[in-house]
Amino acid sequence: MGRRIPLALKLGVAFVVLILLAVALVYFLTARSITQQFDEYRQESREKFGQQLADQLAWYREWNGSWKGVLERMLTRPTLIAVGDQVIEGNALIFDVPITLADRDGRIITTTENVRYNELIDALREAQEGSAILEEWLANWEGLYLAETEIDEGIPIFVDESREGTLLIGDVEPEYGPDEADFLASAMSSALLGGGIAIGMALVLSFLLIVQILSPLRVLSRATDRIAHGDLPDRIRIKSRDELGQLGSSFDHMVDSLRRSETLRQTMTADIAHELRTPVTIIQGTLEAILDGIYDPSSATIAPIYEETLHLGSLIDDLRDLALAEAGELRLVREPTDVVELIRQVSEAAGSSVEQSPNVVVESTDDIPVVSVDPKRFRQVLANLLSNALIYTPVGGEIRVDIRKVGESIEVSVADTGPGISAEDLPHLFERFYRGDPARGRTGGSGLGLAIVRQWVEAHGGTIRAENRPEGGARFVLQIPIS
Repeated sequence: MGRRIPLALKLGVAFVVLILLAVALVYFLTARSITQQFDEYRQESREKFGQQLADQLAWYREWNGSWKGVLERMLTRPTLIAVGDQVIEGNALIFDVPITLADRDGRIITTTENVRYNELIDALREAQEGSAILEEWLANWEGLYLAETEIDEGIPIFVDESREGTLLIGDVEPEYGPDEADFLASAMSSALLGGGIAIGMALVLSFLLIVQILSPLRVLSRATDRIAHGDLPDRIRIKSRDELGQLGSSFDHMVDSLRRSETLRQTMTADIAHELRTPVTIIQGTLEAILDGIYDPSSATIAPIYEETLHLGSLIDDLRDLALAEAGELRLVREPTDVVELIRQVSEAAGSSVEQSPNVVVESTDDIPVVSVDPKRFRQVLANLLSNALIYTPVGGEIRVDIRKVGESIEVSVADTGPGISAEDLPHLFERFYRGDPARGRTGGSGLGLAIVRQWVEAHGGTIRAENRPEGGARFVLQIPIS
C-alpha cells in the first residue's frame, strides 16, 4: 500500500501551483500588453508629430515662397560649443528623429537621416575633387531623389491645395530612451507588486477554503469511524449552505435511519420471539400434559396443537415473504385475470367464514378490463384487507368494495363502518409487527398482515394507502396498473 498523502497537502500544492501559474501568466500578458501599447503610443506620437511638422513646413513654404533656408530656420537651432577658451557657434538639430524633406519633384532638399546625409557628403566630396560643375552635378544626380514608394508613404505637404513637398519621418529607434525605460520599468514593477499582492491574497483565501472543506470532512470521518465500531453518533449538524452542508444533512438523515433501523430490528427480534414463543409454548405445554397423563391423546387435545402448528407455519410463511421482499426476490406468476370476479369470490368466502358477519357489498363499473396479476397473491391481498375489515366492523355494519378504472390503473377500495384509524396509527399501519390502537377492537394477529399486503401490491407495480372516511370508518385504497 502506497504512502498516504493528506488531502490538505494535495489541495495546498494544487492551489499554490495554480496561483503561481495564473499570476505568472497574468504578469506575462500584462507586461506584453504594456510594451505593445507603449510601442503603439510611440508610433501614434510619431505620426502625430509628423503631421504637425508637415503643417509647419507648409506654412514656411507658403511664407517664404521656396524651401531655401528651411534647415536653418525650421529644423535646427543655433548653439554654442565651448572648446577650451574658444566658443564655437553652430547649429543643433531640434528633433531627435530622422527627418527627410523633398520638393514637389521628390528631390531631397535636406535630411537629418545619417545614411542619406553621409551619401550626400561623400557625393559632394567626390564632385569637388572632380572637374564637374557642382550645380550641374546636383541637377543630374539621381541619388538625391526619393523613391516612388517613399513618396507614397511620406506625408504630403500642400500649399493652396498644391503638393509642394514630401516629409519622411524615420522609424523610431527600437531602443528606449532613459525616460521611456524608466516608465516601462515602473510599470513592470507595479505589475510585479500587484502579482505579489494577488499571490498573498490568493494563498490566504486558499488556506481558508481548505480549512472550510477539511473541517466538515474531518467531522464526517470521525463520525463514520464511530459508526464502523458500532457507535451511532449524534447529529453532526454541519452549518454550511453548500454541497458539504447537504452532505452533512444526508449523513444526519442516514444516522437517524440507522438508529430507527436498529430500534426496529431490536423490536422486530423481540416481536418474532414473542410470536414464535406463544404457539411453541402452547404446543409444548399440551404435549407435556399428554405425556404426564393429565390429558388423553384424543382429538380434543391434539386439535389445539394442530391449530398452533398452522398458526406457526403461517407466521413462518409471512416472515419468508417479508425476507424475500426485502431482498427484492418476490416472484409473481402473472396471468390475465378478471379482477371483478376474483374480488367477488374472495368477498363471498370472507363473508361466509364469520358468523353474523357484516354485510359485504361489491360494486364495480362496466369498463374494468382483464388485468395481468398473480391471482394467488392478489387473492391473499384482498383476503387480508377483508379479514381486517370484518374484525373491525360491528355486527349490522357494512363493508364496501368498490372497483373502478382510474387512468391506466384499476383502483380497489375496501371501506368499513368501524371506529376508523387513529391519527397516531395511520403512518405505521404497513410496518412489520405494528399493532394499532386496541380501542379498534383488534384481537390477536402477528402484525405482519398489512406489511405483506404492501409488499405484494408493490411487487405488482401498484400502491396502497390507508385513510379514514369522512362519514366514519377506515378505507384501504390500492391501485394496480393495467399494463
